[in-house]
Amino acid sequence: MKRTLLSTVLFITICAFGQAPINSFYGDNNSNFAVLASATTLDHSASGANQTWNFNSLLALGTSVRTYTTPTAAELSSFAGTTNVINNTSTINSTTTTGKMLTKDVSNTISVTGIESSGLTINFSTNNATIGLFPMNYNYSNTDSNVSGTYNYDTYSGTFTGNLVTTVDAYGTLSLNDTGNGAYSGSVTRMKTVLSINLNYGFLTNVGTITQTTYSYYDGSITSNNPIFRSSTTVAVVALAGINQTDVSLERYIQNPLGIQPNELSNISIANPVSNSLTIFSPETIQNATISITDISGKNIYNETQTLVDNVSIPFNFSSGIYLLKISDGVKSMVKKIIKN
Repeated sequence: MKRTLLSTVLFITICAFGQAPINSFYGDNNSNFAVLASATTLDHSASGANQTWNFNSLLALGTSVRTYTTPTAAELSSFAGTTNVINNTSTINSTTTTGKMLTKDVSNTISVTGIESSGLTINFSTNNATIGLFPMNYNYSNTDSNVSGTYNYDTYSGTFTGNLVTTVDAYGTLSLNDTGNGAYSGSVTRMKTVLSINLNYGFLTNVGTITQTTYSYYDGSITSNNPIFRSSTTVAVVALAGINQTDVSLERYIQNPLGIQPNELSNISIANPVSNSLTIFSPETIQNATISITDISGKNIYNETQTLVDNVSIPFNFSSGIYLLKISDGVKSMVKKIIKN
């Protein structure tokens, strides 16, 4: 059975204001985000002052909503010391997933006490993962080298140790293409977090590693305490569970969710998961439809132009994993996620 380690909410990001302090960790309640993918690999390597980032190959996949709650008695029992719970609900292709990050605020020092998503629980019960002291300024850094606790993933459970490094490492100009929410270009400050943990299973030590690197870009004109854009890459290598994969999660804050335009080709659907062929269902005839497929790294693996009507099948002799399908008629377009078993 294929095992997937979800990377939805290992870290939910914060607000910055140009070169001004990052004043708060928590965003507005009921904040809306667009869930994105990129047709090309994003380059976050530039750091320091007066940098430029152009991310102009973004594709809309769905939406997510972030809410904040006080911990329940059960959550306090499982994740001692929690003061705030950040809940994330994402919807992609009519499929909804949920996750939460539990945090502790002690005199403006923010730590992570726990993470829960589908099939995965990480409890920083022995030593919480400290993000840092707020407010923060450009060049701020914090290293928590003593992160530890317990985990449960599917039928596996054990302990872990690791570290969390937080840096406010860059500022400059960020540009994003129009993904249904309008194009964006503005002044931002960037926060980088790197969480690295080693997993133990029973008497076996270091049976696997998980490393998550998150880049969060904040526009000081946004008063909601939300990042305008976030990119999170999780690399999981756990031979015991048959896991060796890289997951990329991209989100853009929606400042005016009422202004979102509906996907004009939303009547098109696909059958998931796929085997050796991909079936596309179109209730209307679309002449000269451009069909392109990219893998999760952004590499284009299929590109053809043909007429779509009723059920159309195309060969899909690719490896198991997640892919992105884009269909365009030259004016309207849509993007859907493909799951290959």
